[in-house]
Amino acid sequence: MKPVLSVEHLTIETTNGQPLVRDLSFSLAAGQIVGLVGESGCGKTVTSLALLRLLDEKVIRQSGRIVLDATDLMTLSDRTLRRVRGGKIAFIMQNPMSAFTPVYTIGHQLMETIRTHDRCSKREAKERAIEALLEVNLEQTDRILKAYPFELSGGMLQRVMIALAACLRPHVLIADEPTTALDVYNQKLVLYYLEKVRATYDTAILLISHDLSVIAEMADHVLVMRDGEIVEQADVFDLFDQPSHPYTRQLLTQHGIQAGGMKA
Repeated sequence: MKPVLSVEHLTIETTNGQPLVRDLSFSLAAGQIVGLVGESGCGKTVTSLALLRLLDEKVIRQSGRIVLDATDLMTLSDRTLRRVRGGKIAFIMQNPMSAFTPVYTIGHQLMETIRTHDRCSKREAKERAIEALLEVNLEQTDRILKAYPFELSGGMLQRVMIALAACLRPHVLIADEPTTALDVYNQKLVLYYLEKVRATYDTAILLISHDLSVIAEMADHVLVMRDGEIVEQADVFDLFDQPSHPYTRQLLTQHGIQAGGMKA
């Protein structure tokens, strides 16, 4: 199956030469969920930011190829990249508050983002925003559209981000620790709607998490990262049943998971 996103030999380092990610290669096919796991500080988030070229080029250098639908994102201008982000490749941040500007309402930001990627009237953008919110079971649409980001809970903001991503139907969705700091109920909701986006629009999802139970539930394929390198990658069943790398086995043990994927 031809990949919708192909990452080839991605290397990230600071401008003074400190390596952050080394020679990273992987791909995502349409409708596939790939999990990226590893302990805090291993390079997961910096990888996600690099894929969208959101790292500060004054202090960070990156090389390699990031090919989305046959286009190498490393070769695009900043102006072209802004149109690609959100439209073809979307990002759900670990801290949902960071994704929104505090001085504008949720409605304003949703509608402006929709109109940036799809030419439509304000009325059409509002209708699409309302429809998207209803799709993630946020039924008080008038209140949510008029609310400022700080007036919504973290779980609601995560679902608003998923609603926006679904509305724009990206080819690739990067979700960086989307369930962190959420209660169990909201964790389940967020994962359910991510799965819904994948199933409805055939969106490829890179799911970044330190929570192996989330990865076991959601992912088709898993990448294990340690100190900026991929030490193992495998089908999710193979990885949990027969992990080959000592670090993978260590991670499973730390989470109380025995070979075979069962809780200890």
